[in-house]
Amino acid sequence: MMVRLQNLSKRFGRRMAVEDISLAIEEREIFGLLGHNGAGKSTTFGMMLGMVAPDRGEVSIGGHSVQSARPRALERTGAIFETPAFYEYLSGWDNLRFFVSLSGQHVPRARLEEAVAWVGLEGRIRDRVGDYSHGMRQRLGLAQALVPEPSFLLLDEPTDGLDPLGILEMREMICRLRDERGITVMLSSHLLSEVERLCDRVAILHQGRMLFEGVWQSPPVLWRFVVEPAGQGSAILQECGLTERSPQDGRGSLWEAEIAGEFDPAPVVERLVKAGVAVREVTPERVTLEDFYRETVTG
Repeated sequence: MMVRLQNLSKRFGRRMAVEDISLAIEEREIFGLLGHNGAGKSTTFGMMLGMVAPDRGEVSIGGHSVQSARPRALERTGAIFETPAFYEYLSGWDNLRFFVSLSGQHVPRARLEEAVAWVGLEGRIRDRVGDYSHGMRQRLGLAQALVPEPSFLLLDEPTDGLDPLGILEMREMICRLRDERGITVMLSSHLLSEVERLCDRVAILHQGRMLFEGVWQSPPVLWRFVVEPAGQGSAILQECGLTERSPQDGRGSLWEAEIAGEFDPAPVVERLVKAGVAVREVTPERVTLEDFYRETVTG
């Protein structure tokens, strides 16, 4: 077990920011923490990094308590927490050297160069950070997080503000860090399509409470049939496992079914037509993580 959160709770004044959160993250896992702004994600990350003291509960990383043995727990932890801040007038390389010096540890030059190579900044690392794009700053922040050779990496909105190509490149880097270096990753993101592609498991926070935690698997495809009711149409659709829904804007009768595996709508349509039913629309729609998230937080 790489990370364990046990009954974490934190209150700020009258507001309960995080209430009784427990979860465990396995080694080499990519885990997504989801929630609206104010759901408790940043407070949870703050407690995981020892920056916020929980009112109750404990965080352990690599078997060491963040609350009672923070240096040991965080010695192999890297993080991009909130927007990476750098000195604009210094080069990317000098920024890295400066922040490493704050740790008081000797870090070999080769390790810095390896981190820079991993994020693809070799050609621009000597340039002023003030001349960097947002994506390059994100890469520099990731390089900084990789310097301690972490076993666990915590990323707060790693794709925030990136263009489509930057998002793709960041996704590929995160997967490589897990696959090639065995790093366990926990991340938050408002881009649920990216979380769906990246994460092995997710947790959903809402108003400080954890509403869901587990493996995200794409549900069956939702098939929609819009028909004009006539003849034996209703009976045919019921036999095929569809359920009638409310009509949509006078388009006819709406029927839906969640169907796992392969499904060929052609025989159903043929039966409907032979029964004198006008088939206006047949549409497949996959239920996404975004759909699941919306349903979870709205009840």
